[in-house]
Amino acid sequence: MSTTASDTVLRRIRALLDQAERTPFPSEAETFAAKAAELMARHRVDEAAVSGPRPEDRRIVEADVELGRGQYVRARLALLGVVADALDCRLLTSVRADGRRGHLVGHASDVERVELLYTSLLVQATRAAAAEAVPRGHTGVEFRRSFLFGFAHRVGERLTEHMASAVRDAPEPAAGTSSVALVLADRRAAADDFIASRYGRVGRLDPAAALSATAADRGRVAGERADLHTGRGVPSGPHGALGS
Repeated sequence: MSTTASDTVLRRIRALLDQAERTPFPSEAETFAAKAAELMARHRVDEAAVSGPRPEDRRIVEADVELGRGQYVRARLALLGVVADALDCRLLTSVRADGRRGHLVGHASDVERVELLYTSLLVQATRAAAAEAVPRGHTGVEFRRSFLFGFAHRVGERLTEHMASAVRDAPEPAAGTSSVALVLADRRAAADDFIASRYGRVGRLDPAAALSATAADRGRVAGERADLHTGRGVPSGPHGALGS
């Protein structure tokens, strides 16, 4: 896919997302957002099927995402993780003096998509959580934290469904060329090789603390409605209202 064609598709995606954000009707917003997500998935698959990403995007890169500190940091990490996984990136994490960071590893174009999607989805999750009344028996922090985990889980399912559907619908590869599924698997393998060569063996985080099922279910509902777009309407600051 040429750079001009790629840029045209991205403009179409952004136009759909603009429509999703402008409409006051949730059902219309969901329709526009779904079309944008489907187009993004097909664009990524077409890129892999035709010629792979542009040469400057083929390199494996590592990008840091600041996650901050406090009660919601593991929920933010979970959201970043599901977006990264759906787009064939790997996610490492570390804690520094200024808080936790996520380290995205993957093809440059995929890492860029993850950063944009994560930032936008975090804003949506924050707004959705703030709009929910805290039910009796829950603290505000407990409810919002569980809500964000539920939101992340459902968004991850939706993104994975879109990507899998696009791969299934991809045309058969030409003779002597690799299938889309194999190209994308190679991207994941390249990210794994990068991590192995740079960091060696990496550990796993302990599971997050127990969640409220009620709050997580409400978060899943909000995740079902979320616009799967690329970072518009982002307020100042890296974490939105749930910054601590």
